[in-house]
Amino acid sequence: MRAPVVVLFTALGSLACADRLIDIPTARKIAYDDYRYEFRAEPYSKGAFEQYLGIGVGKSFELDLRGVQEQGERQIGTFDFAYDFIAAIPGVSPGISFGVQDAQDRTDEGRRFYAVTTFREPLQAINESVKSDITVGIQFGRLASPFVGFELPFSREVFLVAEHSGYRISAGIELRPAQNVIFRYVERGTQPVISLSLSSRF
Repeated sequence: MRAPVVVLFTALGSLACADRLIDIPTARKIAYDDYRYEFRAEPYSKGAFEQYLGIGVGKSFELDLRGVQEQGERQIGTFDFAYDFIAAIPGVSPGISFGVQDAQDRTDEGRRFYAVTTFREPLQAINESVKSDITVGIQFGRLASPFVGFELPFSREVFLVAEHSGYRISAGIELRPAQNVIFRYVERGTQPVISLSLSSRF
């Protein structure tokens, strides 16, 4: 499918936590019986886009189906899989997860196994109690390297996101106009990327 069927996702419910920050994995997972659809586009690379469909599997696992369309090439498919070993307790203890990204080894970055921890810290942002996330991990594959990222709230609706994936530095702004809707503008290395994420419960 060369374009997302967004109309299928208009009646969505509660927001699910994603297992990725921008590209790096985190120690958060989509809750059981929840799903998340994300569409990303590169506005200056005609025809280039990515699609993700993430599903919470049981209480400890997450499956992300991915479609990647590079400019002038056909779309390829792969998947990510994560095991949530320990869930984070905000302000008390970090979450720990293990998994694999691009399990079918189809993308430029290739298959990579990882271990990651995410700290969730409550903050006061403009008199609102919200959480910031700090993620640190290590990956093994074509590139063996650490990675790091953070999500910093300015309010309940506006977040700064940034990461170093081992391949590139990315940063941008995240807007949450509704509980189940996320818009992002990110400079992913030298390439601007816009995205829309929608989530709900089955």
